[in-house]
Amino acid sequence: FGRVGREASTELRDSGKAVVVIDPSDNATIASAAGLPYVKGDATADEVLRAAGIDRARGLIVTTASDATNLYIVMSARLIAPKVFIVSRAVDSTAVPKLERAGANRTVSPYAIGGRRMAHLILSPRVVDFFETALHRGTKPLSIGELQIAVGTRADGESLAMIRRRAGGATILAVLQSPEGAIAVPADGLVLAGGDHILALGTDEQLEQLEASLGV
Repeated sequence: FGRVGREASTELRDSGKAVVVIDPSDNATIASAAGLPYVKGDATADEVLRAAGIDRARGLIVTTASDATNLYIVMSARLIAPKVFIVSRAVDSTAVPKLERAGANRTVSPYAIGGRRMAHLILSPRVVDFFETALHRGTKPLSIGELQIAVGTRADGESLAMIRRRAGGATILAVLQSPEGAIAVPADGLVLAGGDHILALGTDEQLEQLEASLGV
C-alpha cells in the first residue's frame, strides 16, 4: 500500500470495486484508516494470499518496489488461483518477460508510463486531458468501458448496427476480436460473437444501459 498501490486502490474504489490490501508494514494501518479491509502480512506467503481472498478475487495488482518480490508473489498467486487476472509492477524493464512467464497477465513500469505521459503532454496536451477524464471513473462525466459478449447471450451473433441502436447514447469505439485483434471504428455490418470485447465511451448510466442491452 505504497504510492503506486494507493493510486490503484483509489481508482478501483472510484469504480465501485471492493479492494483488499496486503502489506507487511505499517501501511496496513494506513489502509485501515482509509476504510479498506487489509491483511498485514507478506504476500509471498500462500496463507496470506488466501486470507485476503485470492481464491475468489477478480484480479491481483502487485506493486512492491522489488522485482524479485513481485515475481515470487505472481508465481504464488498463479499456482493458487489459475484464472485470476494479475497485473504486476516492473521496476526494471528486464523483469517484464520473467514476470509474464511467472504468470502475470500484464506488466506495468510506472517510470516508463510517467515518462511517456510527460512527452505526450508536450505533444498533445488536450488529447491527454481527454483520456485522463475518460479513463478516470466515479466523478467524471465520461468513461471508457470494456464489455465482453458472453456466449449464448442476446448480442452473440448480432450485427453492430443492432447493438448501436440499443446503446443508449454510448459510443462504440472499437471491437476486439481474436485472433484479428482490435477493429477501430467498426462498421455497422460487423457481426459479433461470444468472447468479443467492446470498448465504449459514455456516462456511467449509458455504459450500464449498453451492458444491459448485451444480455451480459
